[in-house]
Amino acid sequence: MSASEAAAPPLILVIGAGFSGTAVAVHLLARAAGPLRVVMVNRSGEMARGLAYGTASPQHLLNVPAGRMSLFPDRPGDFLTFLQAQPGGWQGGDFVPRSLYGDYLHHRLQSAAAARPGVLVQRVGMVRSLVRGGDGRLVARLDDGSAMVADRVVLSVGNHPPMTPAALRAVAGHPGYVADPWRSGALDPIDQKAPVLLLGSGLTMLDVALELARRGHQGPLMALSRRGLLPQAHRDSHHPHDIPLPPELFAQTGLGPRLRLLRRWIAALAATGIDWRDALVALRPVTPRLWQTLTTGDRRRFLHHLQPYWDTHRHRCAPAIAQAVGDLRDQGRLQVIAGRLQGASPTPGGIAVSFIRRGSGIAETLTVGTLINCTGPAGQVQAIPDPLLHTLLAAGDIQTDALGLGLVTLADYRLAGPLADRLYHVGPFLKGQFWEATAVPELREHAAALVTALLQSL
Repeated sequence: MSASEAAAPPLILVIGAGFSGTAVAVHLLARAAGPLRVVMVNRSGEMARGLAYGTASPQHLLNVPAGRMSLFPDRPGDFLTFLQAQPGGWQGGDFVPRSLYGDYLHHRLQSAAAARPGVLVQRVGMVRSLVRGGDGRLVARLDDGSAMVADRVVLSVGNHPPMTPAALRAVAGHPGYVADPWRSGALDPIDQKAPVLLLGSGLTMLDVALELARRGHQGPLMALSRRGLLPQAHRDSHHPHDIPLPPELFAQTGLGPRLRLLRRWIAALAATGIDWRDALVALRPVTPRLWQTLTTGDRRRFLHHLQPYWDTHRHRCAPAIAQAVGDLRDQGRLQVIAGRLQGASPTPGGIAVSFIRRGSGIAETLTVGTLINCTGPAGQVQAIPDPLLHTLLAAGDIQTDALGLGLVTLADYRLAGPLADRLYHVGPFLKGQFWEATAVPELREHAAALVTALLQSL
């Protein structure tokens, strides 16, 4: 290390520029007392948007009311303040277009950078490897062959595109198979009159179905998922009750006893006129603790048997989205099928998809013009096609949790492993330890706490 390098301000490399990476950078720029250099590296030029907020479709709305979407834990009304300077007359209970939230994140990042001139550098590229240099710092190598030396690195990679199921390998390269509906232009070639099968029935399916309808698609739309469950709807402009949790909740340690207790509790609340949504709001702050006190076996049983029901009730959609999708179903334009995918094969006119309807042992076949993977972000860390993650995992520099849901971090967000003194993480891969780690209200808390720990380490 040269004398000039030794005298330079500490450099913090933030890998990823979605919500988590943006939140980390903004907090660093606002809170660092001394000289600092911050470099953000993102795979695309869309800084401060990520997969969730890069959409331009007016049909794609936030799944959380605007009043609860501030970037800052200590300034809960910040996003609403930004919205009120925009046309639309938005209120705190509104579910606004996701593109507006991307605008908000971008504005806050640029404002923070302007307040600390020369501190933030934004680069487009992919970090392919991360190793310890001779001086102990971390050397990041990018896909363009360049390298940079960082005093601290924050891995803030967010959601990745869906994984293609093994049953679809035969059509993986077929022009009628859309592996990633969020890829720019992915929906453009679709024949407006041909039938379309949407694999999955969660939030991604709702977005894609409504976007196709907005574009004037006239052919039948069908959604296939194992249970045929659709996300439940939020309520309009509702303030939840302040509900005490059942006192014996943590006395019950097993998944089964806890589930029975929660069902009795929700039923008792319903008898007094309190909606189940309010019960889930009350559970949200303690969900990480509930998850952490489950055994690995109980966590596995939860994922296998209960997660689809949890997801459809916990990760709800905007009321307007639920209404619009309900209209499509009532009009016969969208059919939801509960069934298990068996396979797919190319046909002269498209793709033949075989499945077994739930409750039936008989295989059926649908021939469609387009098959769209709407299964949602990839969930298993080791299956994600990210060269940096693969390199770090292969070297033993980072670890996955027992179920492969996320990355193991220490109490101060350092990634467990040989690079733990300099490598941090915030983002959806906290899910393995906290379960609730995919939405803004939780991620903003994690990002702020990580920055506190990181600045103290410097």
